[in-house]
Amino acid sequence: MARQNTISSYLPVTFPNGNRVRRFGKHCPHCHAMVGCEHMSGLASLQQDKLFLAAQGSCPACHHRFSVACVITDDKRVHRVMLPLWVYRLWLQLATRNTPQLPSRENWSVEQEEADPAPVGFIVNDVASVTCSDEILGRFHEQTISAWVEYEGRRFLFERAAPPGQFALTEQELLLAGTLIYRQQEIATTA
Repeated sequence: MARQNTISSYLPVTFPNGNRVRRFGKHCPHCHAMVGCEHMSGLASLQQDKLFLAAQGSCPACHHRFSVACVITDDKRVHRVMLPLWVYRLWLQLATRNTPQLPSRENWSVEQEEADPAPVGFIVNDVASVTCSDEILGRFHEQTISAWVEYEGRRFLFERAAPPGQFALTEQELLLAGTLIYRQQEIATTA
């Protein structure tokens, strides 16, 4: 059964279509100040591409208490629920009774480990410092794609192209001109 907690502890929520709800707020019906999800306690559950919220809000400005009963769809639209809060909360508790619940975020702890740095290959910005093959495969971001390049006595075959800044290199890869990724040619040995 879902336990009641602050609504901010349930967020962020990512819908199956990739949209994400990071925060939630509602105007106080008494003083019209914005009340954030950290001042709301109740239930929240993601089911059938919808986020169901049943909570009690408390305005930090005027201390007025009000109910929050709504459904947020995967296109981030908020729809008001017309049921009384106690009925909606009971329905939500029954709907989530078999759903596994995460431990409360207040009890979470992260162990700090010294992680090995991710292996990084060669990064070459100056195309003139490599020997390029005469065979041209195409162009990407105004850069000519050679079938292979040689750098520091090693031959690298063209692997893939990536937009600037959107790549991850392994230790056998070479990044040329910020967008072209080449992989070191495997050397076949016979015994």
